[in-house]
Amino acid sequence: MAILAASIITRSGKAILSRQFKELTKNRITELLANFPALLSENNTQHTTVEDEHVRYVYQPLDDLYILLITNRQSNILQDIETLSLFAETVTSLLRVVNENEIFDHAFEILSAMDEIVTLGYRENLSFIQIKAFLEMDSHEEKIQDIIELNKQMEATEERKRRAKEIQRKERDRRNNQFNTPAGFQGGMGSTNSFAPTQDYSAPQTNYAPTPVDPTPSHRPAPRGRGLQLGKSKKSSFEPSSAPLISEPELPRQSIQEPQQQYQSARQEATPPVDDKPLNNGILVTLEEKVTAEITREGSIVSSELKGVLQLRINDPELALAKILLEAKKDDGVQFKTHPNVDRNLFAGSSVIGLKNPEKPFPSNDQNLGVLRWRGVGKADDNKYVPIQFTTWLTANGNSTDVTLEFELNDSYNEAITNITILVPVYTDNVELKSENAQISEISDEGIIFQLESLSPGENGVLEFSIGANEDDLFPIEVSFTSENPVNTLGHVKVLDVVSVSDEESLPFDLISELTTDGYFIV
Repeated sequence: MAILAASIITRSGKAILSRQFKELTKNRITELLANFPALLSENNTQHTTVEDEHVRYVYQPLDDLYILLITNRQSNILQDIETLSLFAETVTSLLRVVNENEIFDHAFEILSAMDEIVTLGYRENLSFIQIKAFLEMDSHEEKIQDIIELNKQMEATEERKRRAKEIQRKERDRRNNQFNTPAGFQGGMGSTNSFAPTQDYSAPQTNYAPTPVDPTPSHRPAPRGRGLQLGKSKKSSFEPSSAPLISEPELPRQSIQEPQQQYQSARQEATPPVDDKPLNNGILVTLEEKVTAEITREGSIVSSELKGVLQLRINDPELALAKILLEAKKDDGVQFKTHPNVDRNLFAGSSVIGLKNPEKPFPSNDQNLGVLRWRGVGKADDNKYVPIQFTTWLTANGNSTDVTLEFELNDSYNEAITNITILVPVYTDNVELKSENAQISEISDEGIIFQLESLSPGENGVLEFSIGANEDDLFPIEVSFTSENPVNTLGHVKVLDVVSVSDEESLPFDLISELTTDGYFIV
């Protein structure tokens, strides 16, 4: 029971394309295909199979051509007919018209589809939708990878520019700080009538001007190579033995502190801001989910994936002996994995997160600890992990393309969506936005970023724009969005309570949940 070869031939038996799944020479397969028209002319039945003394031919007309399978005579004919029907459906979906030139142009795709259907002469248990998904993934993953690599290169370039500017700014601040340092207190003893202050600065003139004093000034060289040293006590720039006998008037405090304030301000600007953690009142439980999806332009779902993590953060040692009571559906195709120190049997039996050693507390260092992860993979055209579904309508308009992008929340996710951004990978200023509820937030080398309003349950939205680009240049379109503190999660994980291990009493805790995207593409 084996399929020897799959072929597309003319009515006269000329082979256009053939794929052998067993060890058959070219002469042998040519001989078998040449014998098929003679056997077909002798067949007076209504069956779509003919046989000779060695092999069986299972065939189906394909316009002016034939698509056929060559099998051994012991093969299951019903399975062969079903396999042939899948071959024909796949081939016609890859061709605009069925003729020799079109088959030659798409020979690589047809052979790849044949290899997906049959392996080593035996049929794979695949549907037409799965085969189509496999072929499309092969063609689009490379484009996505190229976009990722290009983004990495651009980010590296921007980082080098930012660091170069930061180094230049620090050097400029250092020189300005050195120039703004006062050259020393001026003093001396002399007649008030003969006082004549001397201006002799080696640095460019600045806004700092020391207040003139009555005694004749005595010059002191300005310190070289050192600016203001913050955090250190100031030392006098002259020895006590050389101090003037007449005390000098005190310089204005504000003018002396100006260079130091400028330096401190520059350092504060150079210091990157630190991300603030969410406020933790004792126990903070965080549910984070990320969805990955690939949706075709027509709106069908090619693939989808969900990844989630439950993190625990405790900053009070008195609350560290705790357990998390959850509600988790373990029969919905979602795979769960607990932390190695978490009691796996306790979670599997009662959906409770607790340590293997009940007497041991959770860490109370106010750091996030991932105690539970879950993952789910959606099948083709299954929208349970796809919160927003998109349908694209394209119309060529001369040198531009009119794009209408429809989107709506799926019934399986009844939560509000915010921060919806759509990245079209085309860098051009020739774009016209026609939707009133959207705006263009950025046009960069990565493409055009559209910002949309929030989407509530039961609503649908439309993004319309005209862009000076071809249809193939617009894809893949990347979508990102956020759902903050949803009541229901895609993984069906719900925190019921946090209780003490000793007496099962409820402990005060805060809960944060969020759904984001991690590779949401329209291809």
